[in-house]
Amino acid sequence: MKRLMDIYESCKTPIRVAYFAFVLIAFGFLIQNPNVNIFYTFRSSFILFVAELALRIGELILMNLPIIFMLNFVCKKAHNASPVVMSLIGYFTFLVTTMLLAPQNLGSQAYMNTSGISSIFNVATGSRSALETGMIGSFLVAYATRAAFIFSRHRSNYSLTNLLSRDTAGMVYNFIFCFLLGVLVSYSYPIIYNYIQKAIAFIAADLSDPMRIGLYSIMDRILSILGLGSIIRYPFWYTATGGSLSNTMTGQSILGDVNIFNYVKDTNTAYVGAGRFITPYYVINMFMIPGIYLGTLFSVSDKKDRNYLWIMFVVAIFLSVAAGNPLPIELLMLLTSPFLLIVYLVLIGLVSGFMVSHGVYLGFSGNVASILTAMPGSFADYIINIRNASLIYSLRYIALIGAVAFLICFFVTLLYYRFFAFDFVKTGKGEEFIRLLIDSAGGIDNIIDAGAGLFKLNIYLKEPERISIEKIQDTGVHRVSETRDGLSFEIGTSSYAIARRIKKQLKK
Repeated sequence: MKRLMDIYESCKTPIRVAYFAFVLIAFGFLIQNPNVNIFYTFRSSFILFVAELALRIGELILMNLPIIFMLNFVCKKAHNASPVVMSLIGYFTFLVTTMLLAPQNLGSQAYMNTSGISSIFNVATGSRSALETGMIGSFLVAYATRAAFIFSRHRSNYSLTNLLSRDTAGMVYNFIFCFLLGVLVSYSYPIIYNYIQKAIAFIAADLSDPMRIGLYSIMDRILSILGLGSIIRYPFWYTATGGSLSNTMTGQSILGDVNIFNYVKDTNTAYVGAGRFITPYYVINMFMIPGIYLGTLFSVSDKKDRNYLWIMFVVAIFLSVAAGNPLPIELLMLLTSPFLLIVYLVLIGLVSGFMVSHGVYLGFSGNVASILTAMPGSFADYIINIRNASLIYSLRYIALIGAVAFLICFFVTLLYYRFFAFDFVKTGKGEEFIRLLIDSAGGIDNIIDAGAGLFKLNIYLKEPERISIEKIQDTGVHRVSETRDGLSFEIGTSSYAIARRIKKQLKK
């Protein structure tokens, strides 16, 4: 748990950046979404301009989120600005190496998109492109940069690079490390990519099989978290892999789940299964994510913190329901509570398979240009279909399944934070950690109360002057704040369970 908290501390700002990007995209989405415009149309050219601006900025941020994570991670770990420059040089080295060494006969989604900063890695001739490695590549470079920085600070006086300054030596080391990483990824990436393609072919072999659709949904969320979602989304959404429909009258052929759903909806053509790859998003965004948010909020036992967090969580729930994008909370779960993320992914697979087995299908209006930051499964896309009699059955089933999924997510999240997040592997170190916290606060007789905030433990003291700085350092907690009433330890998801145990000792 401590290791996870260290990583979370290093990535806290990028997660907030992801939330901010999501807010910008949600604003532009809600203003421009034609389904929203049916209820209210924005005609002001200024509002439309601001909406377009917010949407494009948000998309650009999310497209380059791996770079943001990398830069923040290396800067936080080293407490120095030099690794930021080193990481950029290393990242460029890594990408150019993959561009020159990796095979160029993989699918187009295996290579970097031409948007944003990454456009400089697509050569003018179009003959070679850098591999799209998403979060994986950025974290590999971040750890290589960290290793190079530490190595440059502990080099021998007889080193070949002794004539160089420490920062210059660090750049040289990092160049070598990232080049070797680029070589390794260039030869291993095609193997992994081919296995993903085999999984895609397996799913496409029977689009009516609940197990295969469940597998698709799990893979979609895992790859999206890693910044590689387009690898699996594009073929199923916009190519024959996701199904095809032929119009015998006109000879027109419609390919892909998203295109088929829109065509069937507009022409009232008979087709079973249109929207099968989008349907789970309605349950995820409108029910499961709000359930996780509320479960997290009710795990905050400190009344002061809970009153402060209410507004933030209500806004987050509204944005999830109204616009729909689970990525920010998924990143948060990945870095703070992987067990909860696994349960969430399994539930998504079960929900997806259950809906296919019961003939529940509902797509959305999307386009190829927005695939990386597409936001399907919003309430606006859901409610607009209530006018379509053929979709009433699916709408009812989505609401019913969603209500059950909401309750499961809420109680699983609540139980996890309250009980399972504490010393999950039963190593016995949890009780020792609590003893260190109590000692650092001046002993149990100096504690008035304890409460859990969001990933932090608040301890209220009688005599703050009895705080022991040396014992605080013994706890190993990197971020400890002295408040007006006591101490605040940022210890992660186990905060609620630890607060309960301290309260029990106070009662005794």
